[in-house]
Amino acid sequence: MKTKLFLVAGMLIAAIATGQNRMLNEIVVVSPAFKGENQKSINDYLQKKVDYPAEASIWKHQGTEVVQFVVTPEGELIDFKVINSVSYEIDKEVISTLKSTSGKWIPGTKNGEPVAMETEVSMAFKLNPKDNFVQMAKWNFQTGTELLFTKNQPKKALKYFDWAINFLPNDETLLAMRGICKYKMGDENGATIDLDRSDILAQRKGTTVNFGSFAKNPENLQYIEKMMLSVGK
Repeated sequence: MKTKLFLVAGMLIAAIATGQNRMLNEIVVVSPAFKGENQKSINDYLQKKVDYPAEASIWKHQGTEVVQFVVTPEGELIDFKVINSVSYEIDKEVISTLKSTSGKWIPGTKNGEPVAMETEVSMAFKLNPKDNFVQMAKWNFQTGTELLFTKNQPKKALKYFDWAINFLPNDETLLAMRGICKYKMGDENGATIDLDRSDILAQRKGTTVNFGSFAKNPENLQYIEKMMLSVGK
């Protein structure tokens, strides 16, 4: 038995702004578009078709699922990858629903030629529609920051950054801070993954200050730590 989820869906086109055509170094790039049913958007389709898996609901799994895939020049969907997993059951539900749209996409183009293009969808799975993921992420972020910089407890801090990112996985600042936490724990590979992802998100949003790139410099890490310590006093 499945119950309907309280879902907010969104779509990101990798490396380019959602829903826009852009000129990149004199190359005209057009994003993939979902043909839909009765011209509905992919967001409408997901809200209609995706259900909250019963097991995920029983175990009170909630958060924002992010799934990446490639739209081929033929409008097919391939290479599914879970960027942020709320639960295994939710992973399967979302990917299964996305697969049902394969062949119903207008491919992205470069200078008018169809090309394979990475795309992402984000879906917020809420057990209670009144839950505020922004506030929940903010509280976990603040707690993690205090543990990391004031109490020097990166292992404990990491759990709070993980929870914050579970609610807001497309927030570049949260990812950059978790990357810093992993770096302080000696997990350079994990730190690089988070900081690179932070860079990608910042580029998509056109963010002026790229926190991920800034945090990759060891000297800047020291500056960030001093700044956070001063704020915590």
